[in-house]
Amino acid sequence: MECSLKSVPDLLIPHLLDPAVTDLCLNGPLQFMIDRGAGLEPVLSEPIFRSDEDYRQFILEQLSLSGKTWDAKLPFVDTVFFKSHRAHLAFPPVAQNGIYLSLRRLPTPSKDPLDVAQKKSESRWKDSSLAFDTLKACVQNHETILFAGATGSGKTTLFSDLLCFASPRERLVALEDTAEIKTEHPHFIGLLSRTANADGFGAVTLRDLVKQTLRMRPDRILIGECRGDEVLDLLLALNTGHKGTLATIHANSATDAIKRLELLALIASKGQIPSPLIKNLIASGIQKIVFLKRIGSQRKIEEIISIAGHERDVIYTRPVYPSDQAPRSARSLLENHRETPSPAHLRPT
Repeated sequence: MECSLKSVPDLLIPHLLDPAVTDLCLNGPLQFMIDRGAGLEPVLSEPIFRSDEDYRQFILEQLSLSGKTWDAKLPFVDTVFFKSHRAHLAFPPVAQNGIYLSLRRLPTPSKDPLDVAQKKSESRWKDSSLAFDTLKACVQNHETILFAGATGSGKTTLFSDLLCFASPRERLVALEDTAEIKTEHPHFIGLLSRTANADGFGAVTLRDLVKQTLRMRPDRILIGECRGDEVLDLLLALNTGHKGTLATIHANSATDAIKRLELLALIASKGQIPSPLIKNLIASGIQKIVFLKRIGSQRKIEEIISIAGHERDVIYTRPVYPSDQAPRSARSLLENHRETPSPAHLRPT
């Protein structure tokens, strides 16, 4: 951990330093929960903070060190604590039992040579090696890939691992709310959004960043999470020659990710773009969708589908992984999948 932990309570430090602890939740000064991969569990120890005031002082000090401020007009804050954990804070009176602090461990850049980073990435996904090899080929073919799954399913980890296999000559530009994408790629740069201040000024949205990135000569645009109006600008960019994009989205399956992407784009268009045209943008701009699932402490690549085309109100997809033809390699898996129609899509209400 790069920063000093002198001001952090002693009982909290071991959990912050433990790489097995992915999430820490403080529901006020008395209730402390951690996740070691098997779900949240209470930490049974003496109280970490002596009083509500000590807890509040700790929060405000770390908030200041992270470069953020708190105001009654802004009861929620997203930032990074200790340069190692993504932090989300909820303040009273919205938070009824005191300040709520949710910490998620960020990936740590290893600063390994690229070939070593590639080997570590392959080892990390050895239980889904065929699927990982397939995705490596897709990245090297400059295909646009959408990673779907629930919180903590491994979307960002897989995303970052695959960036090691992009050409070192490419310029990768990441757009995020919090800096979570980590890679040893030699030409990787990141841009962060920011919220408005208490007076309502200074906001920089992901949609703003997408527009600015197109002027930065990107070979690949990387989106930390698709969840708002930026989806429409991204789809338009993907249909004007910007291939090779990687992005994540929260969804319950690969086909559900298509539905959610369409819904977000329809909302962003404010009804000015009809649903069939949105479907056409999705079918033309995105090549693969990956669905990840967390089983206990393991993250697994559950499904890969390929978008094959669009006709009227139906987007056609192909199952790539798993395949019922039992291919022996990633290449045969990519070449031998069958085209099947996807389930019915959402329609504008």
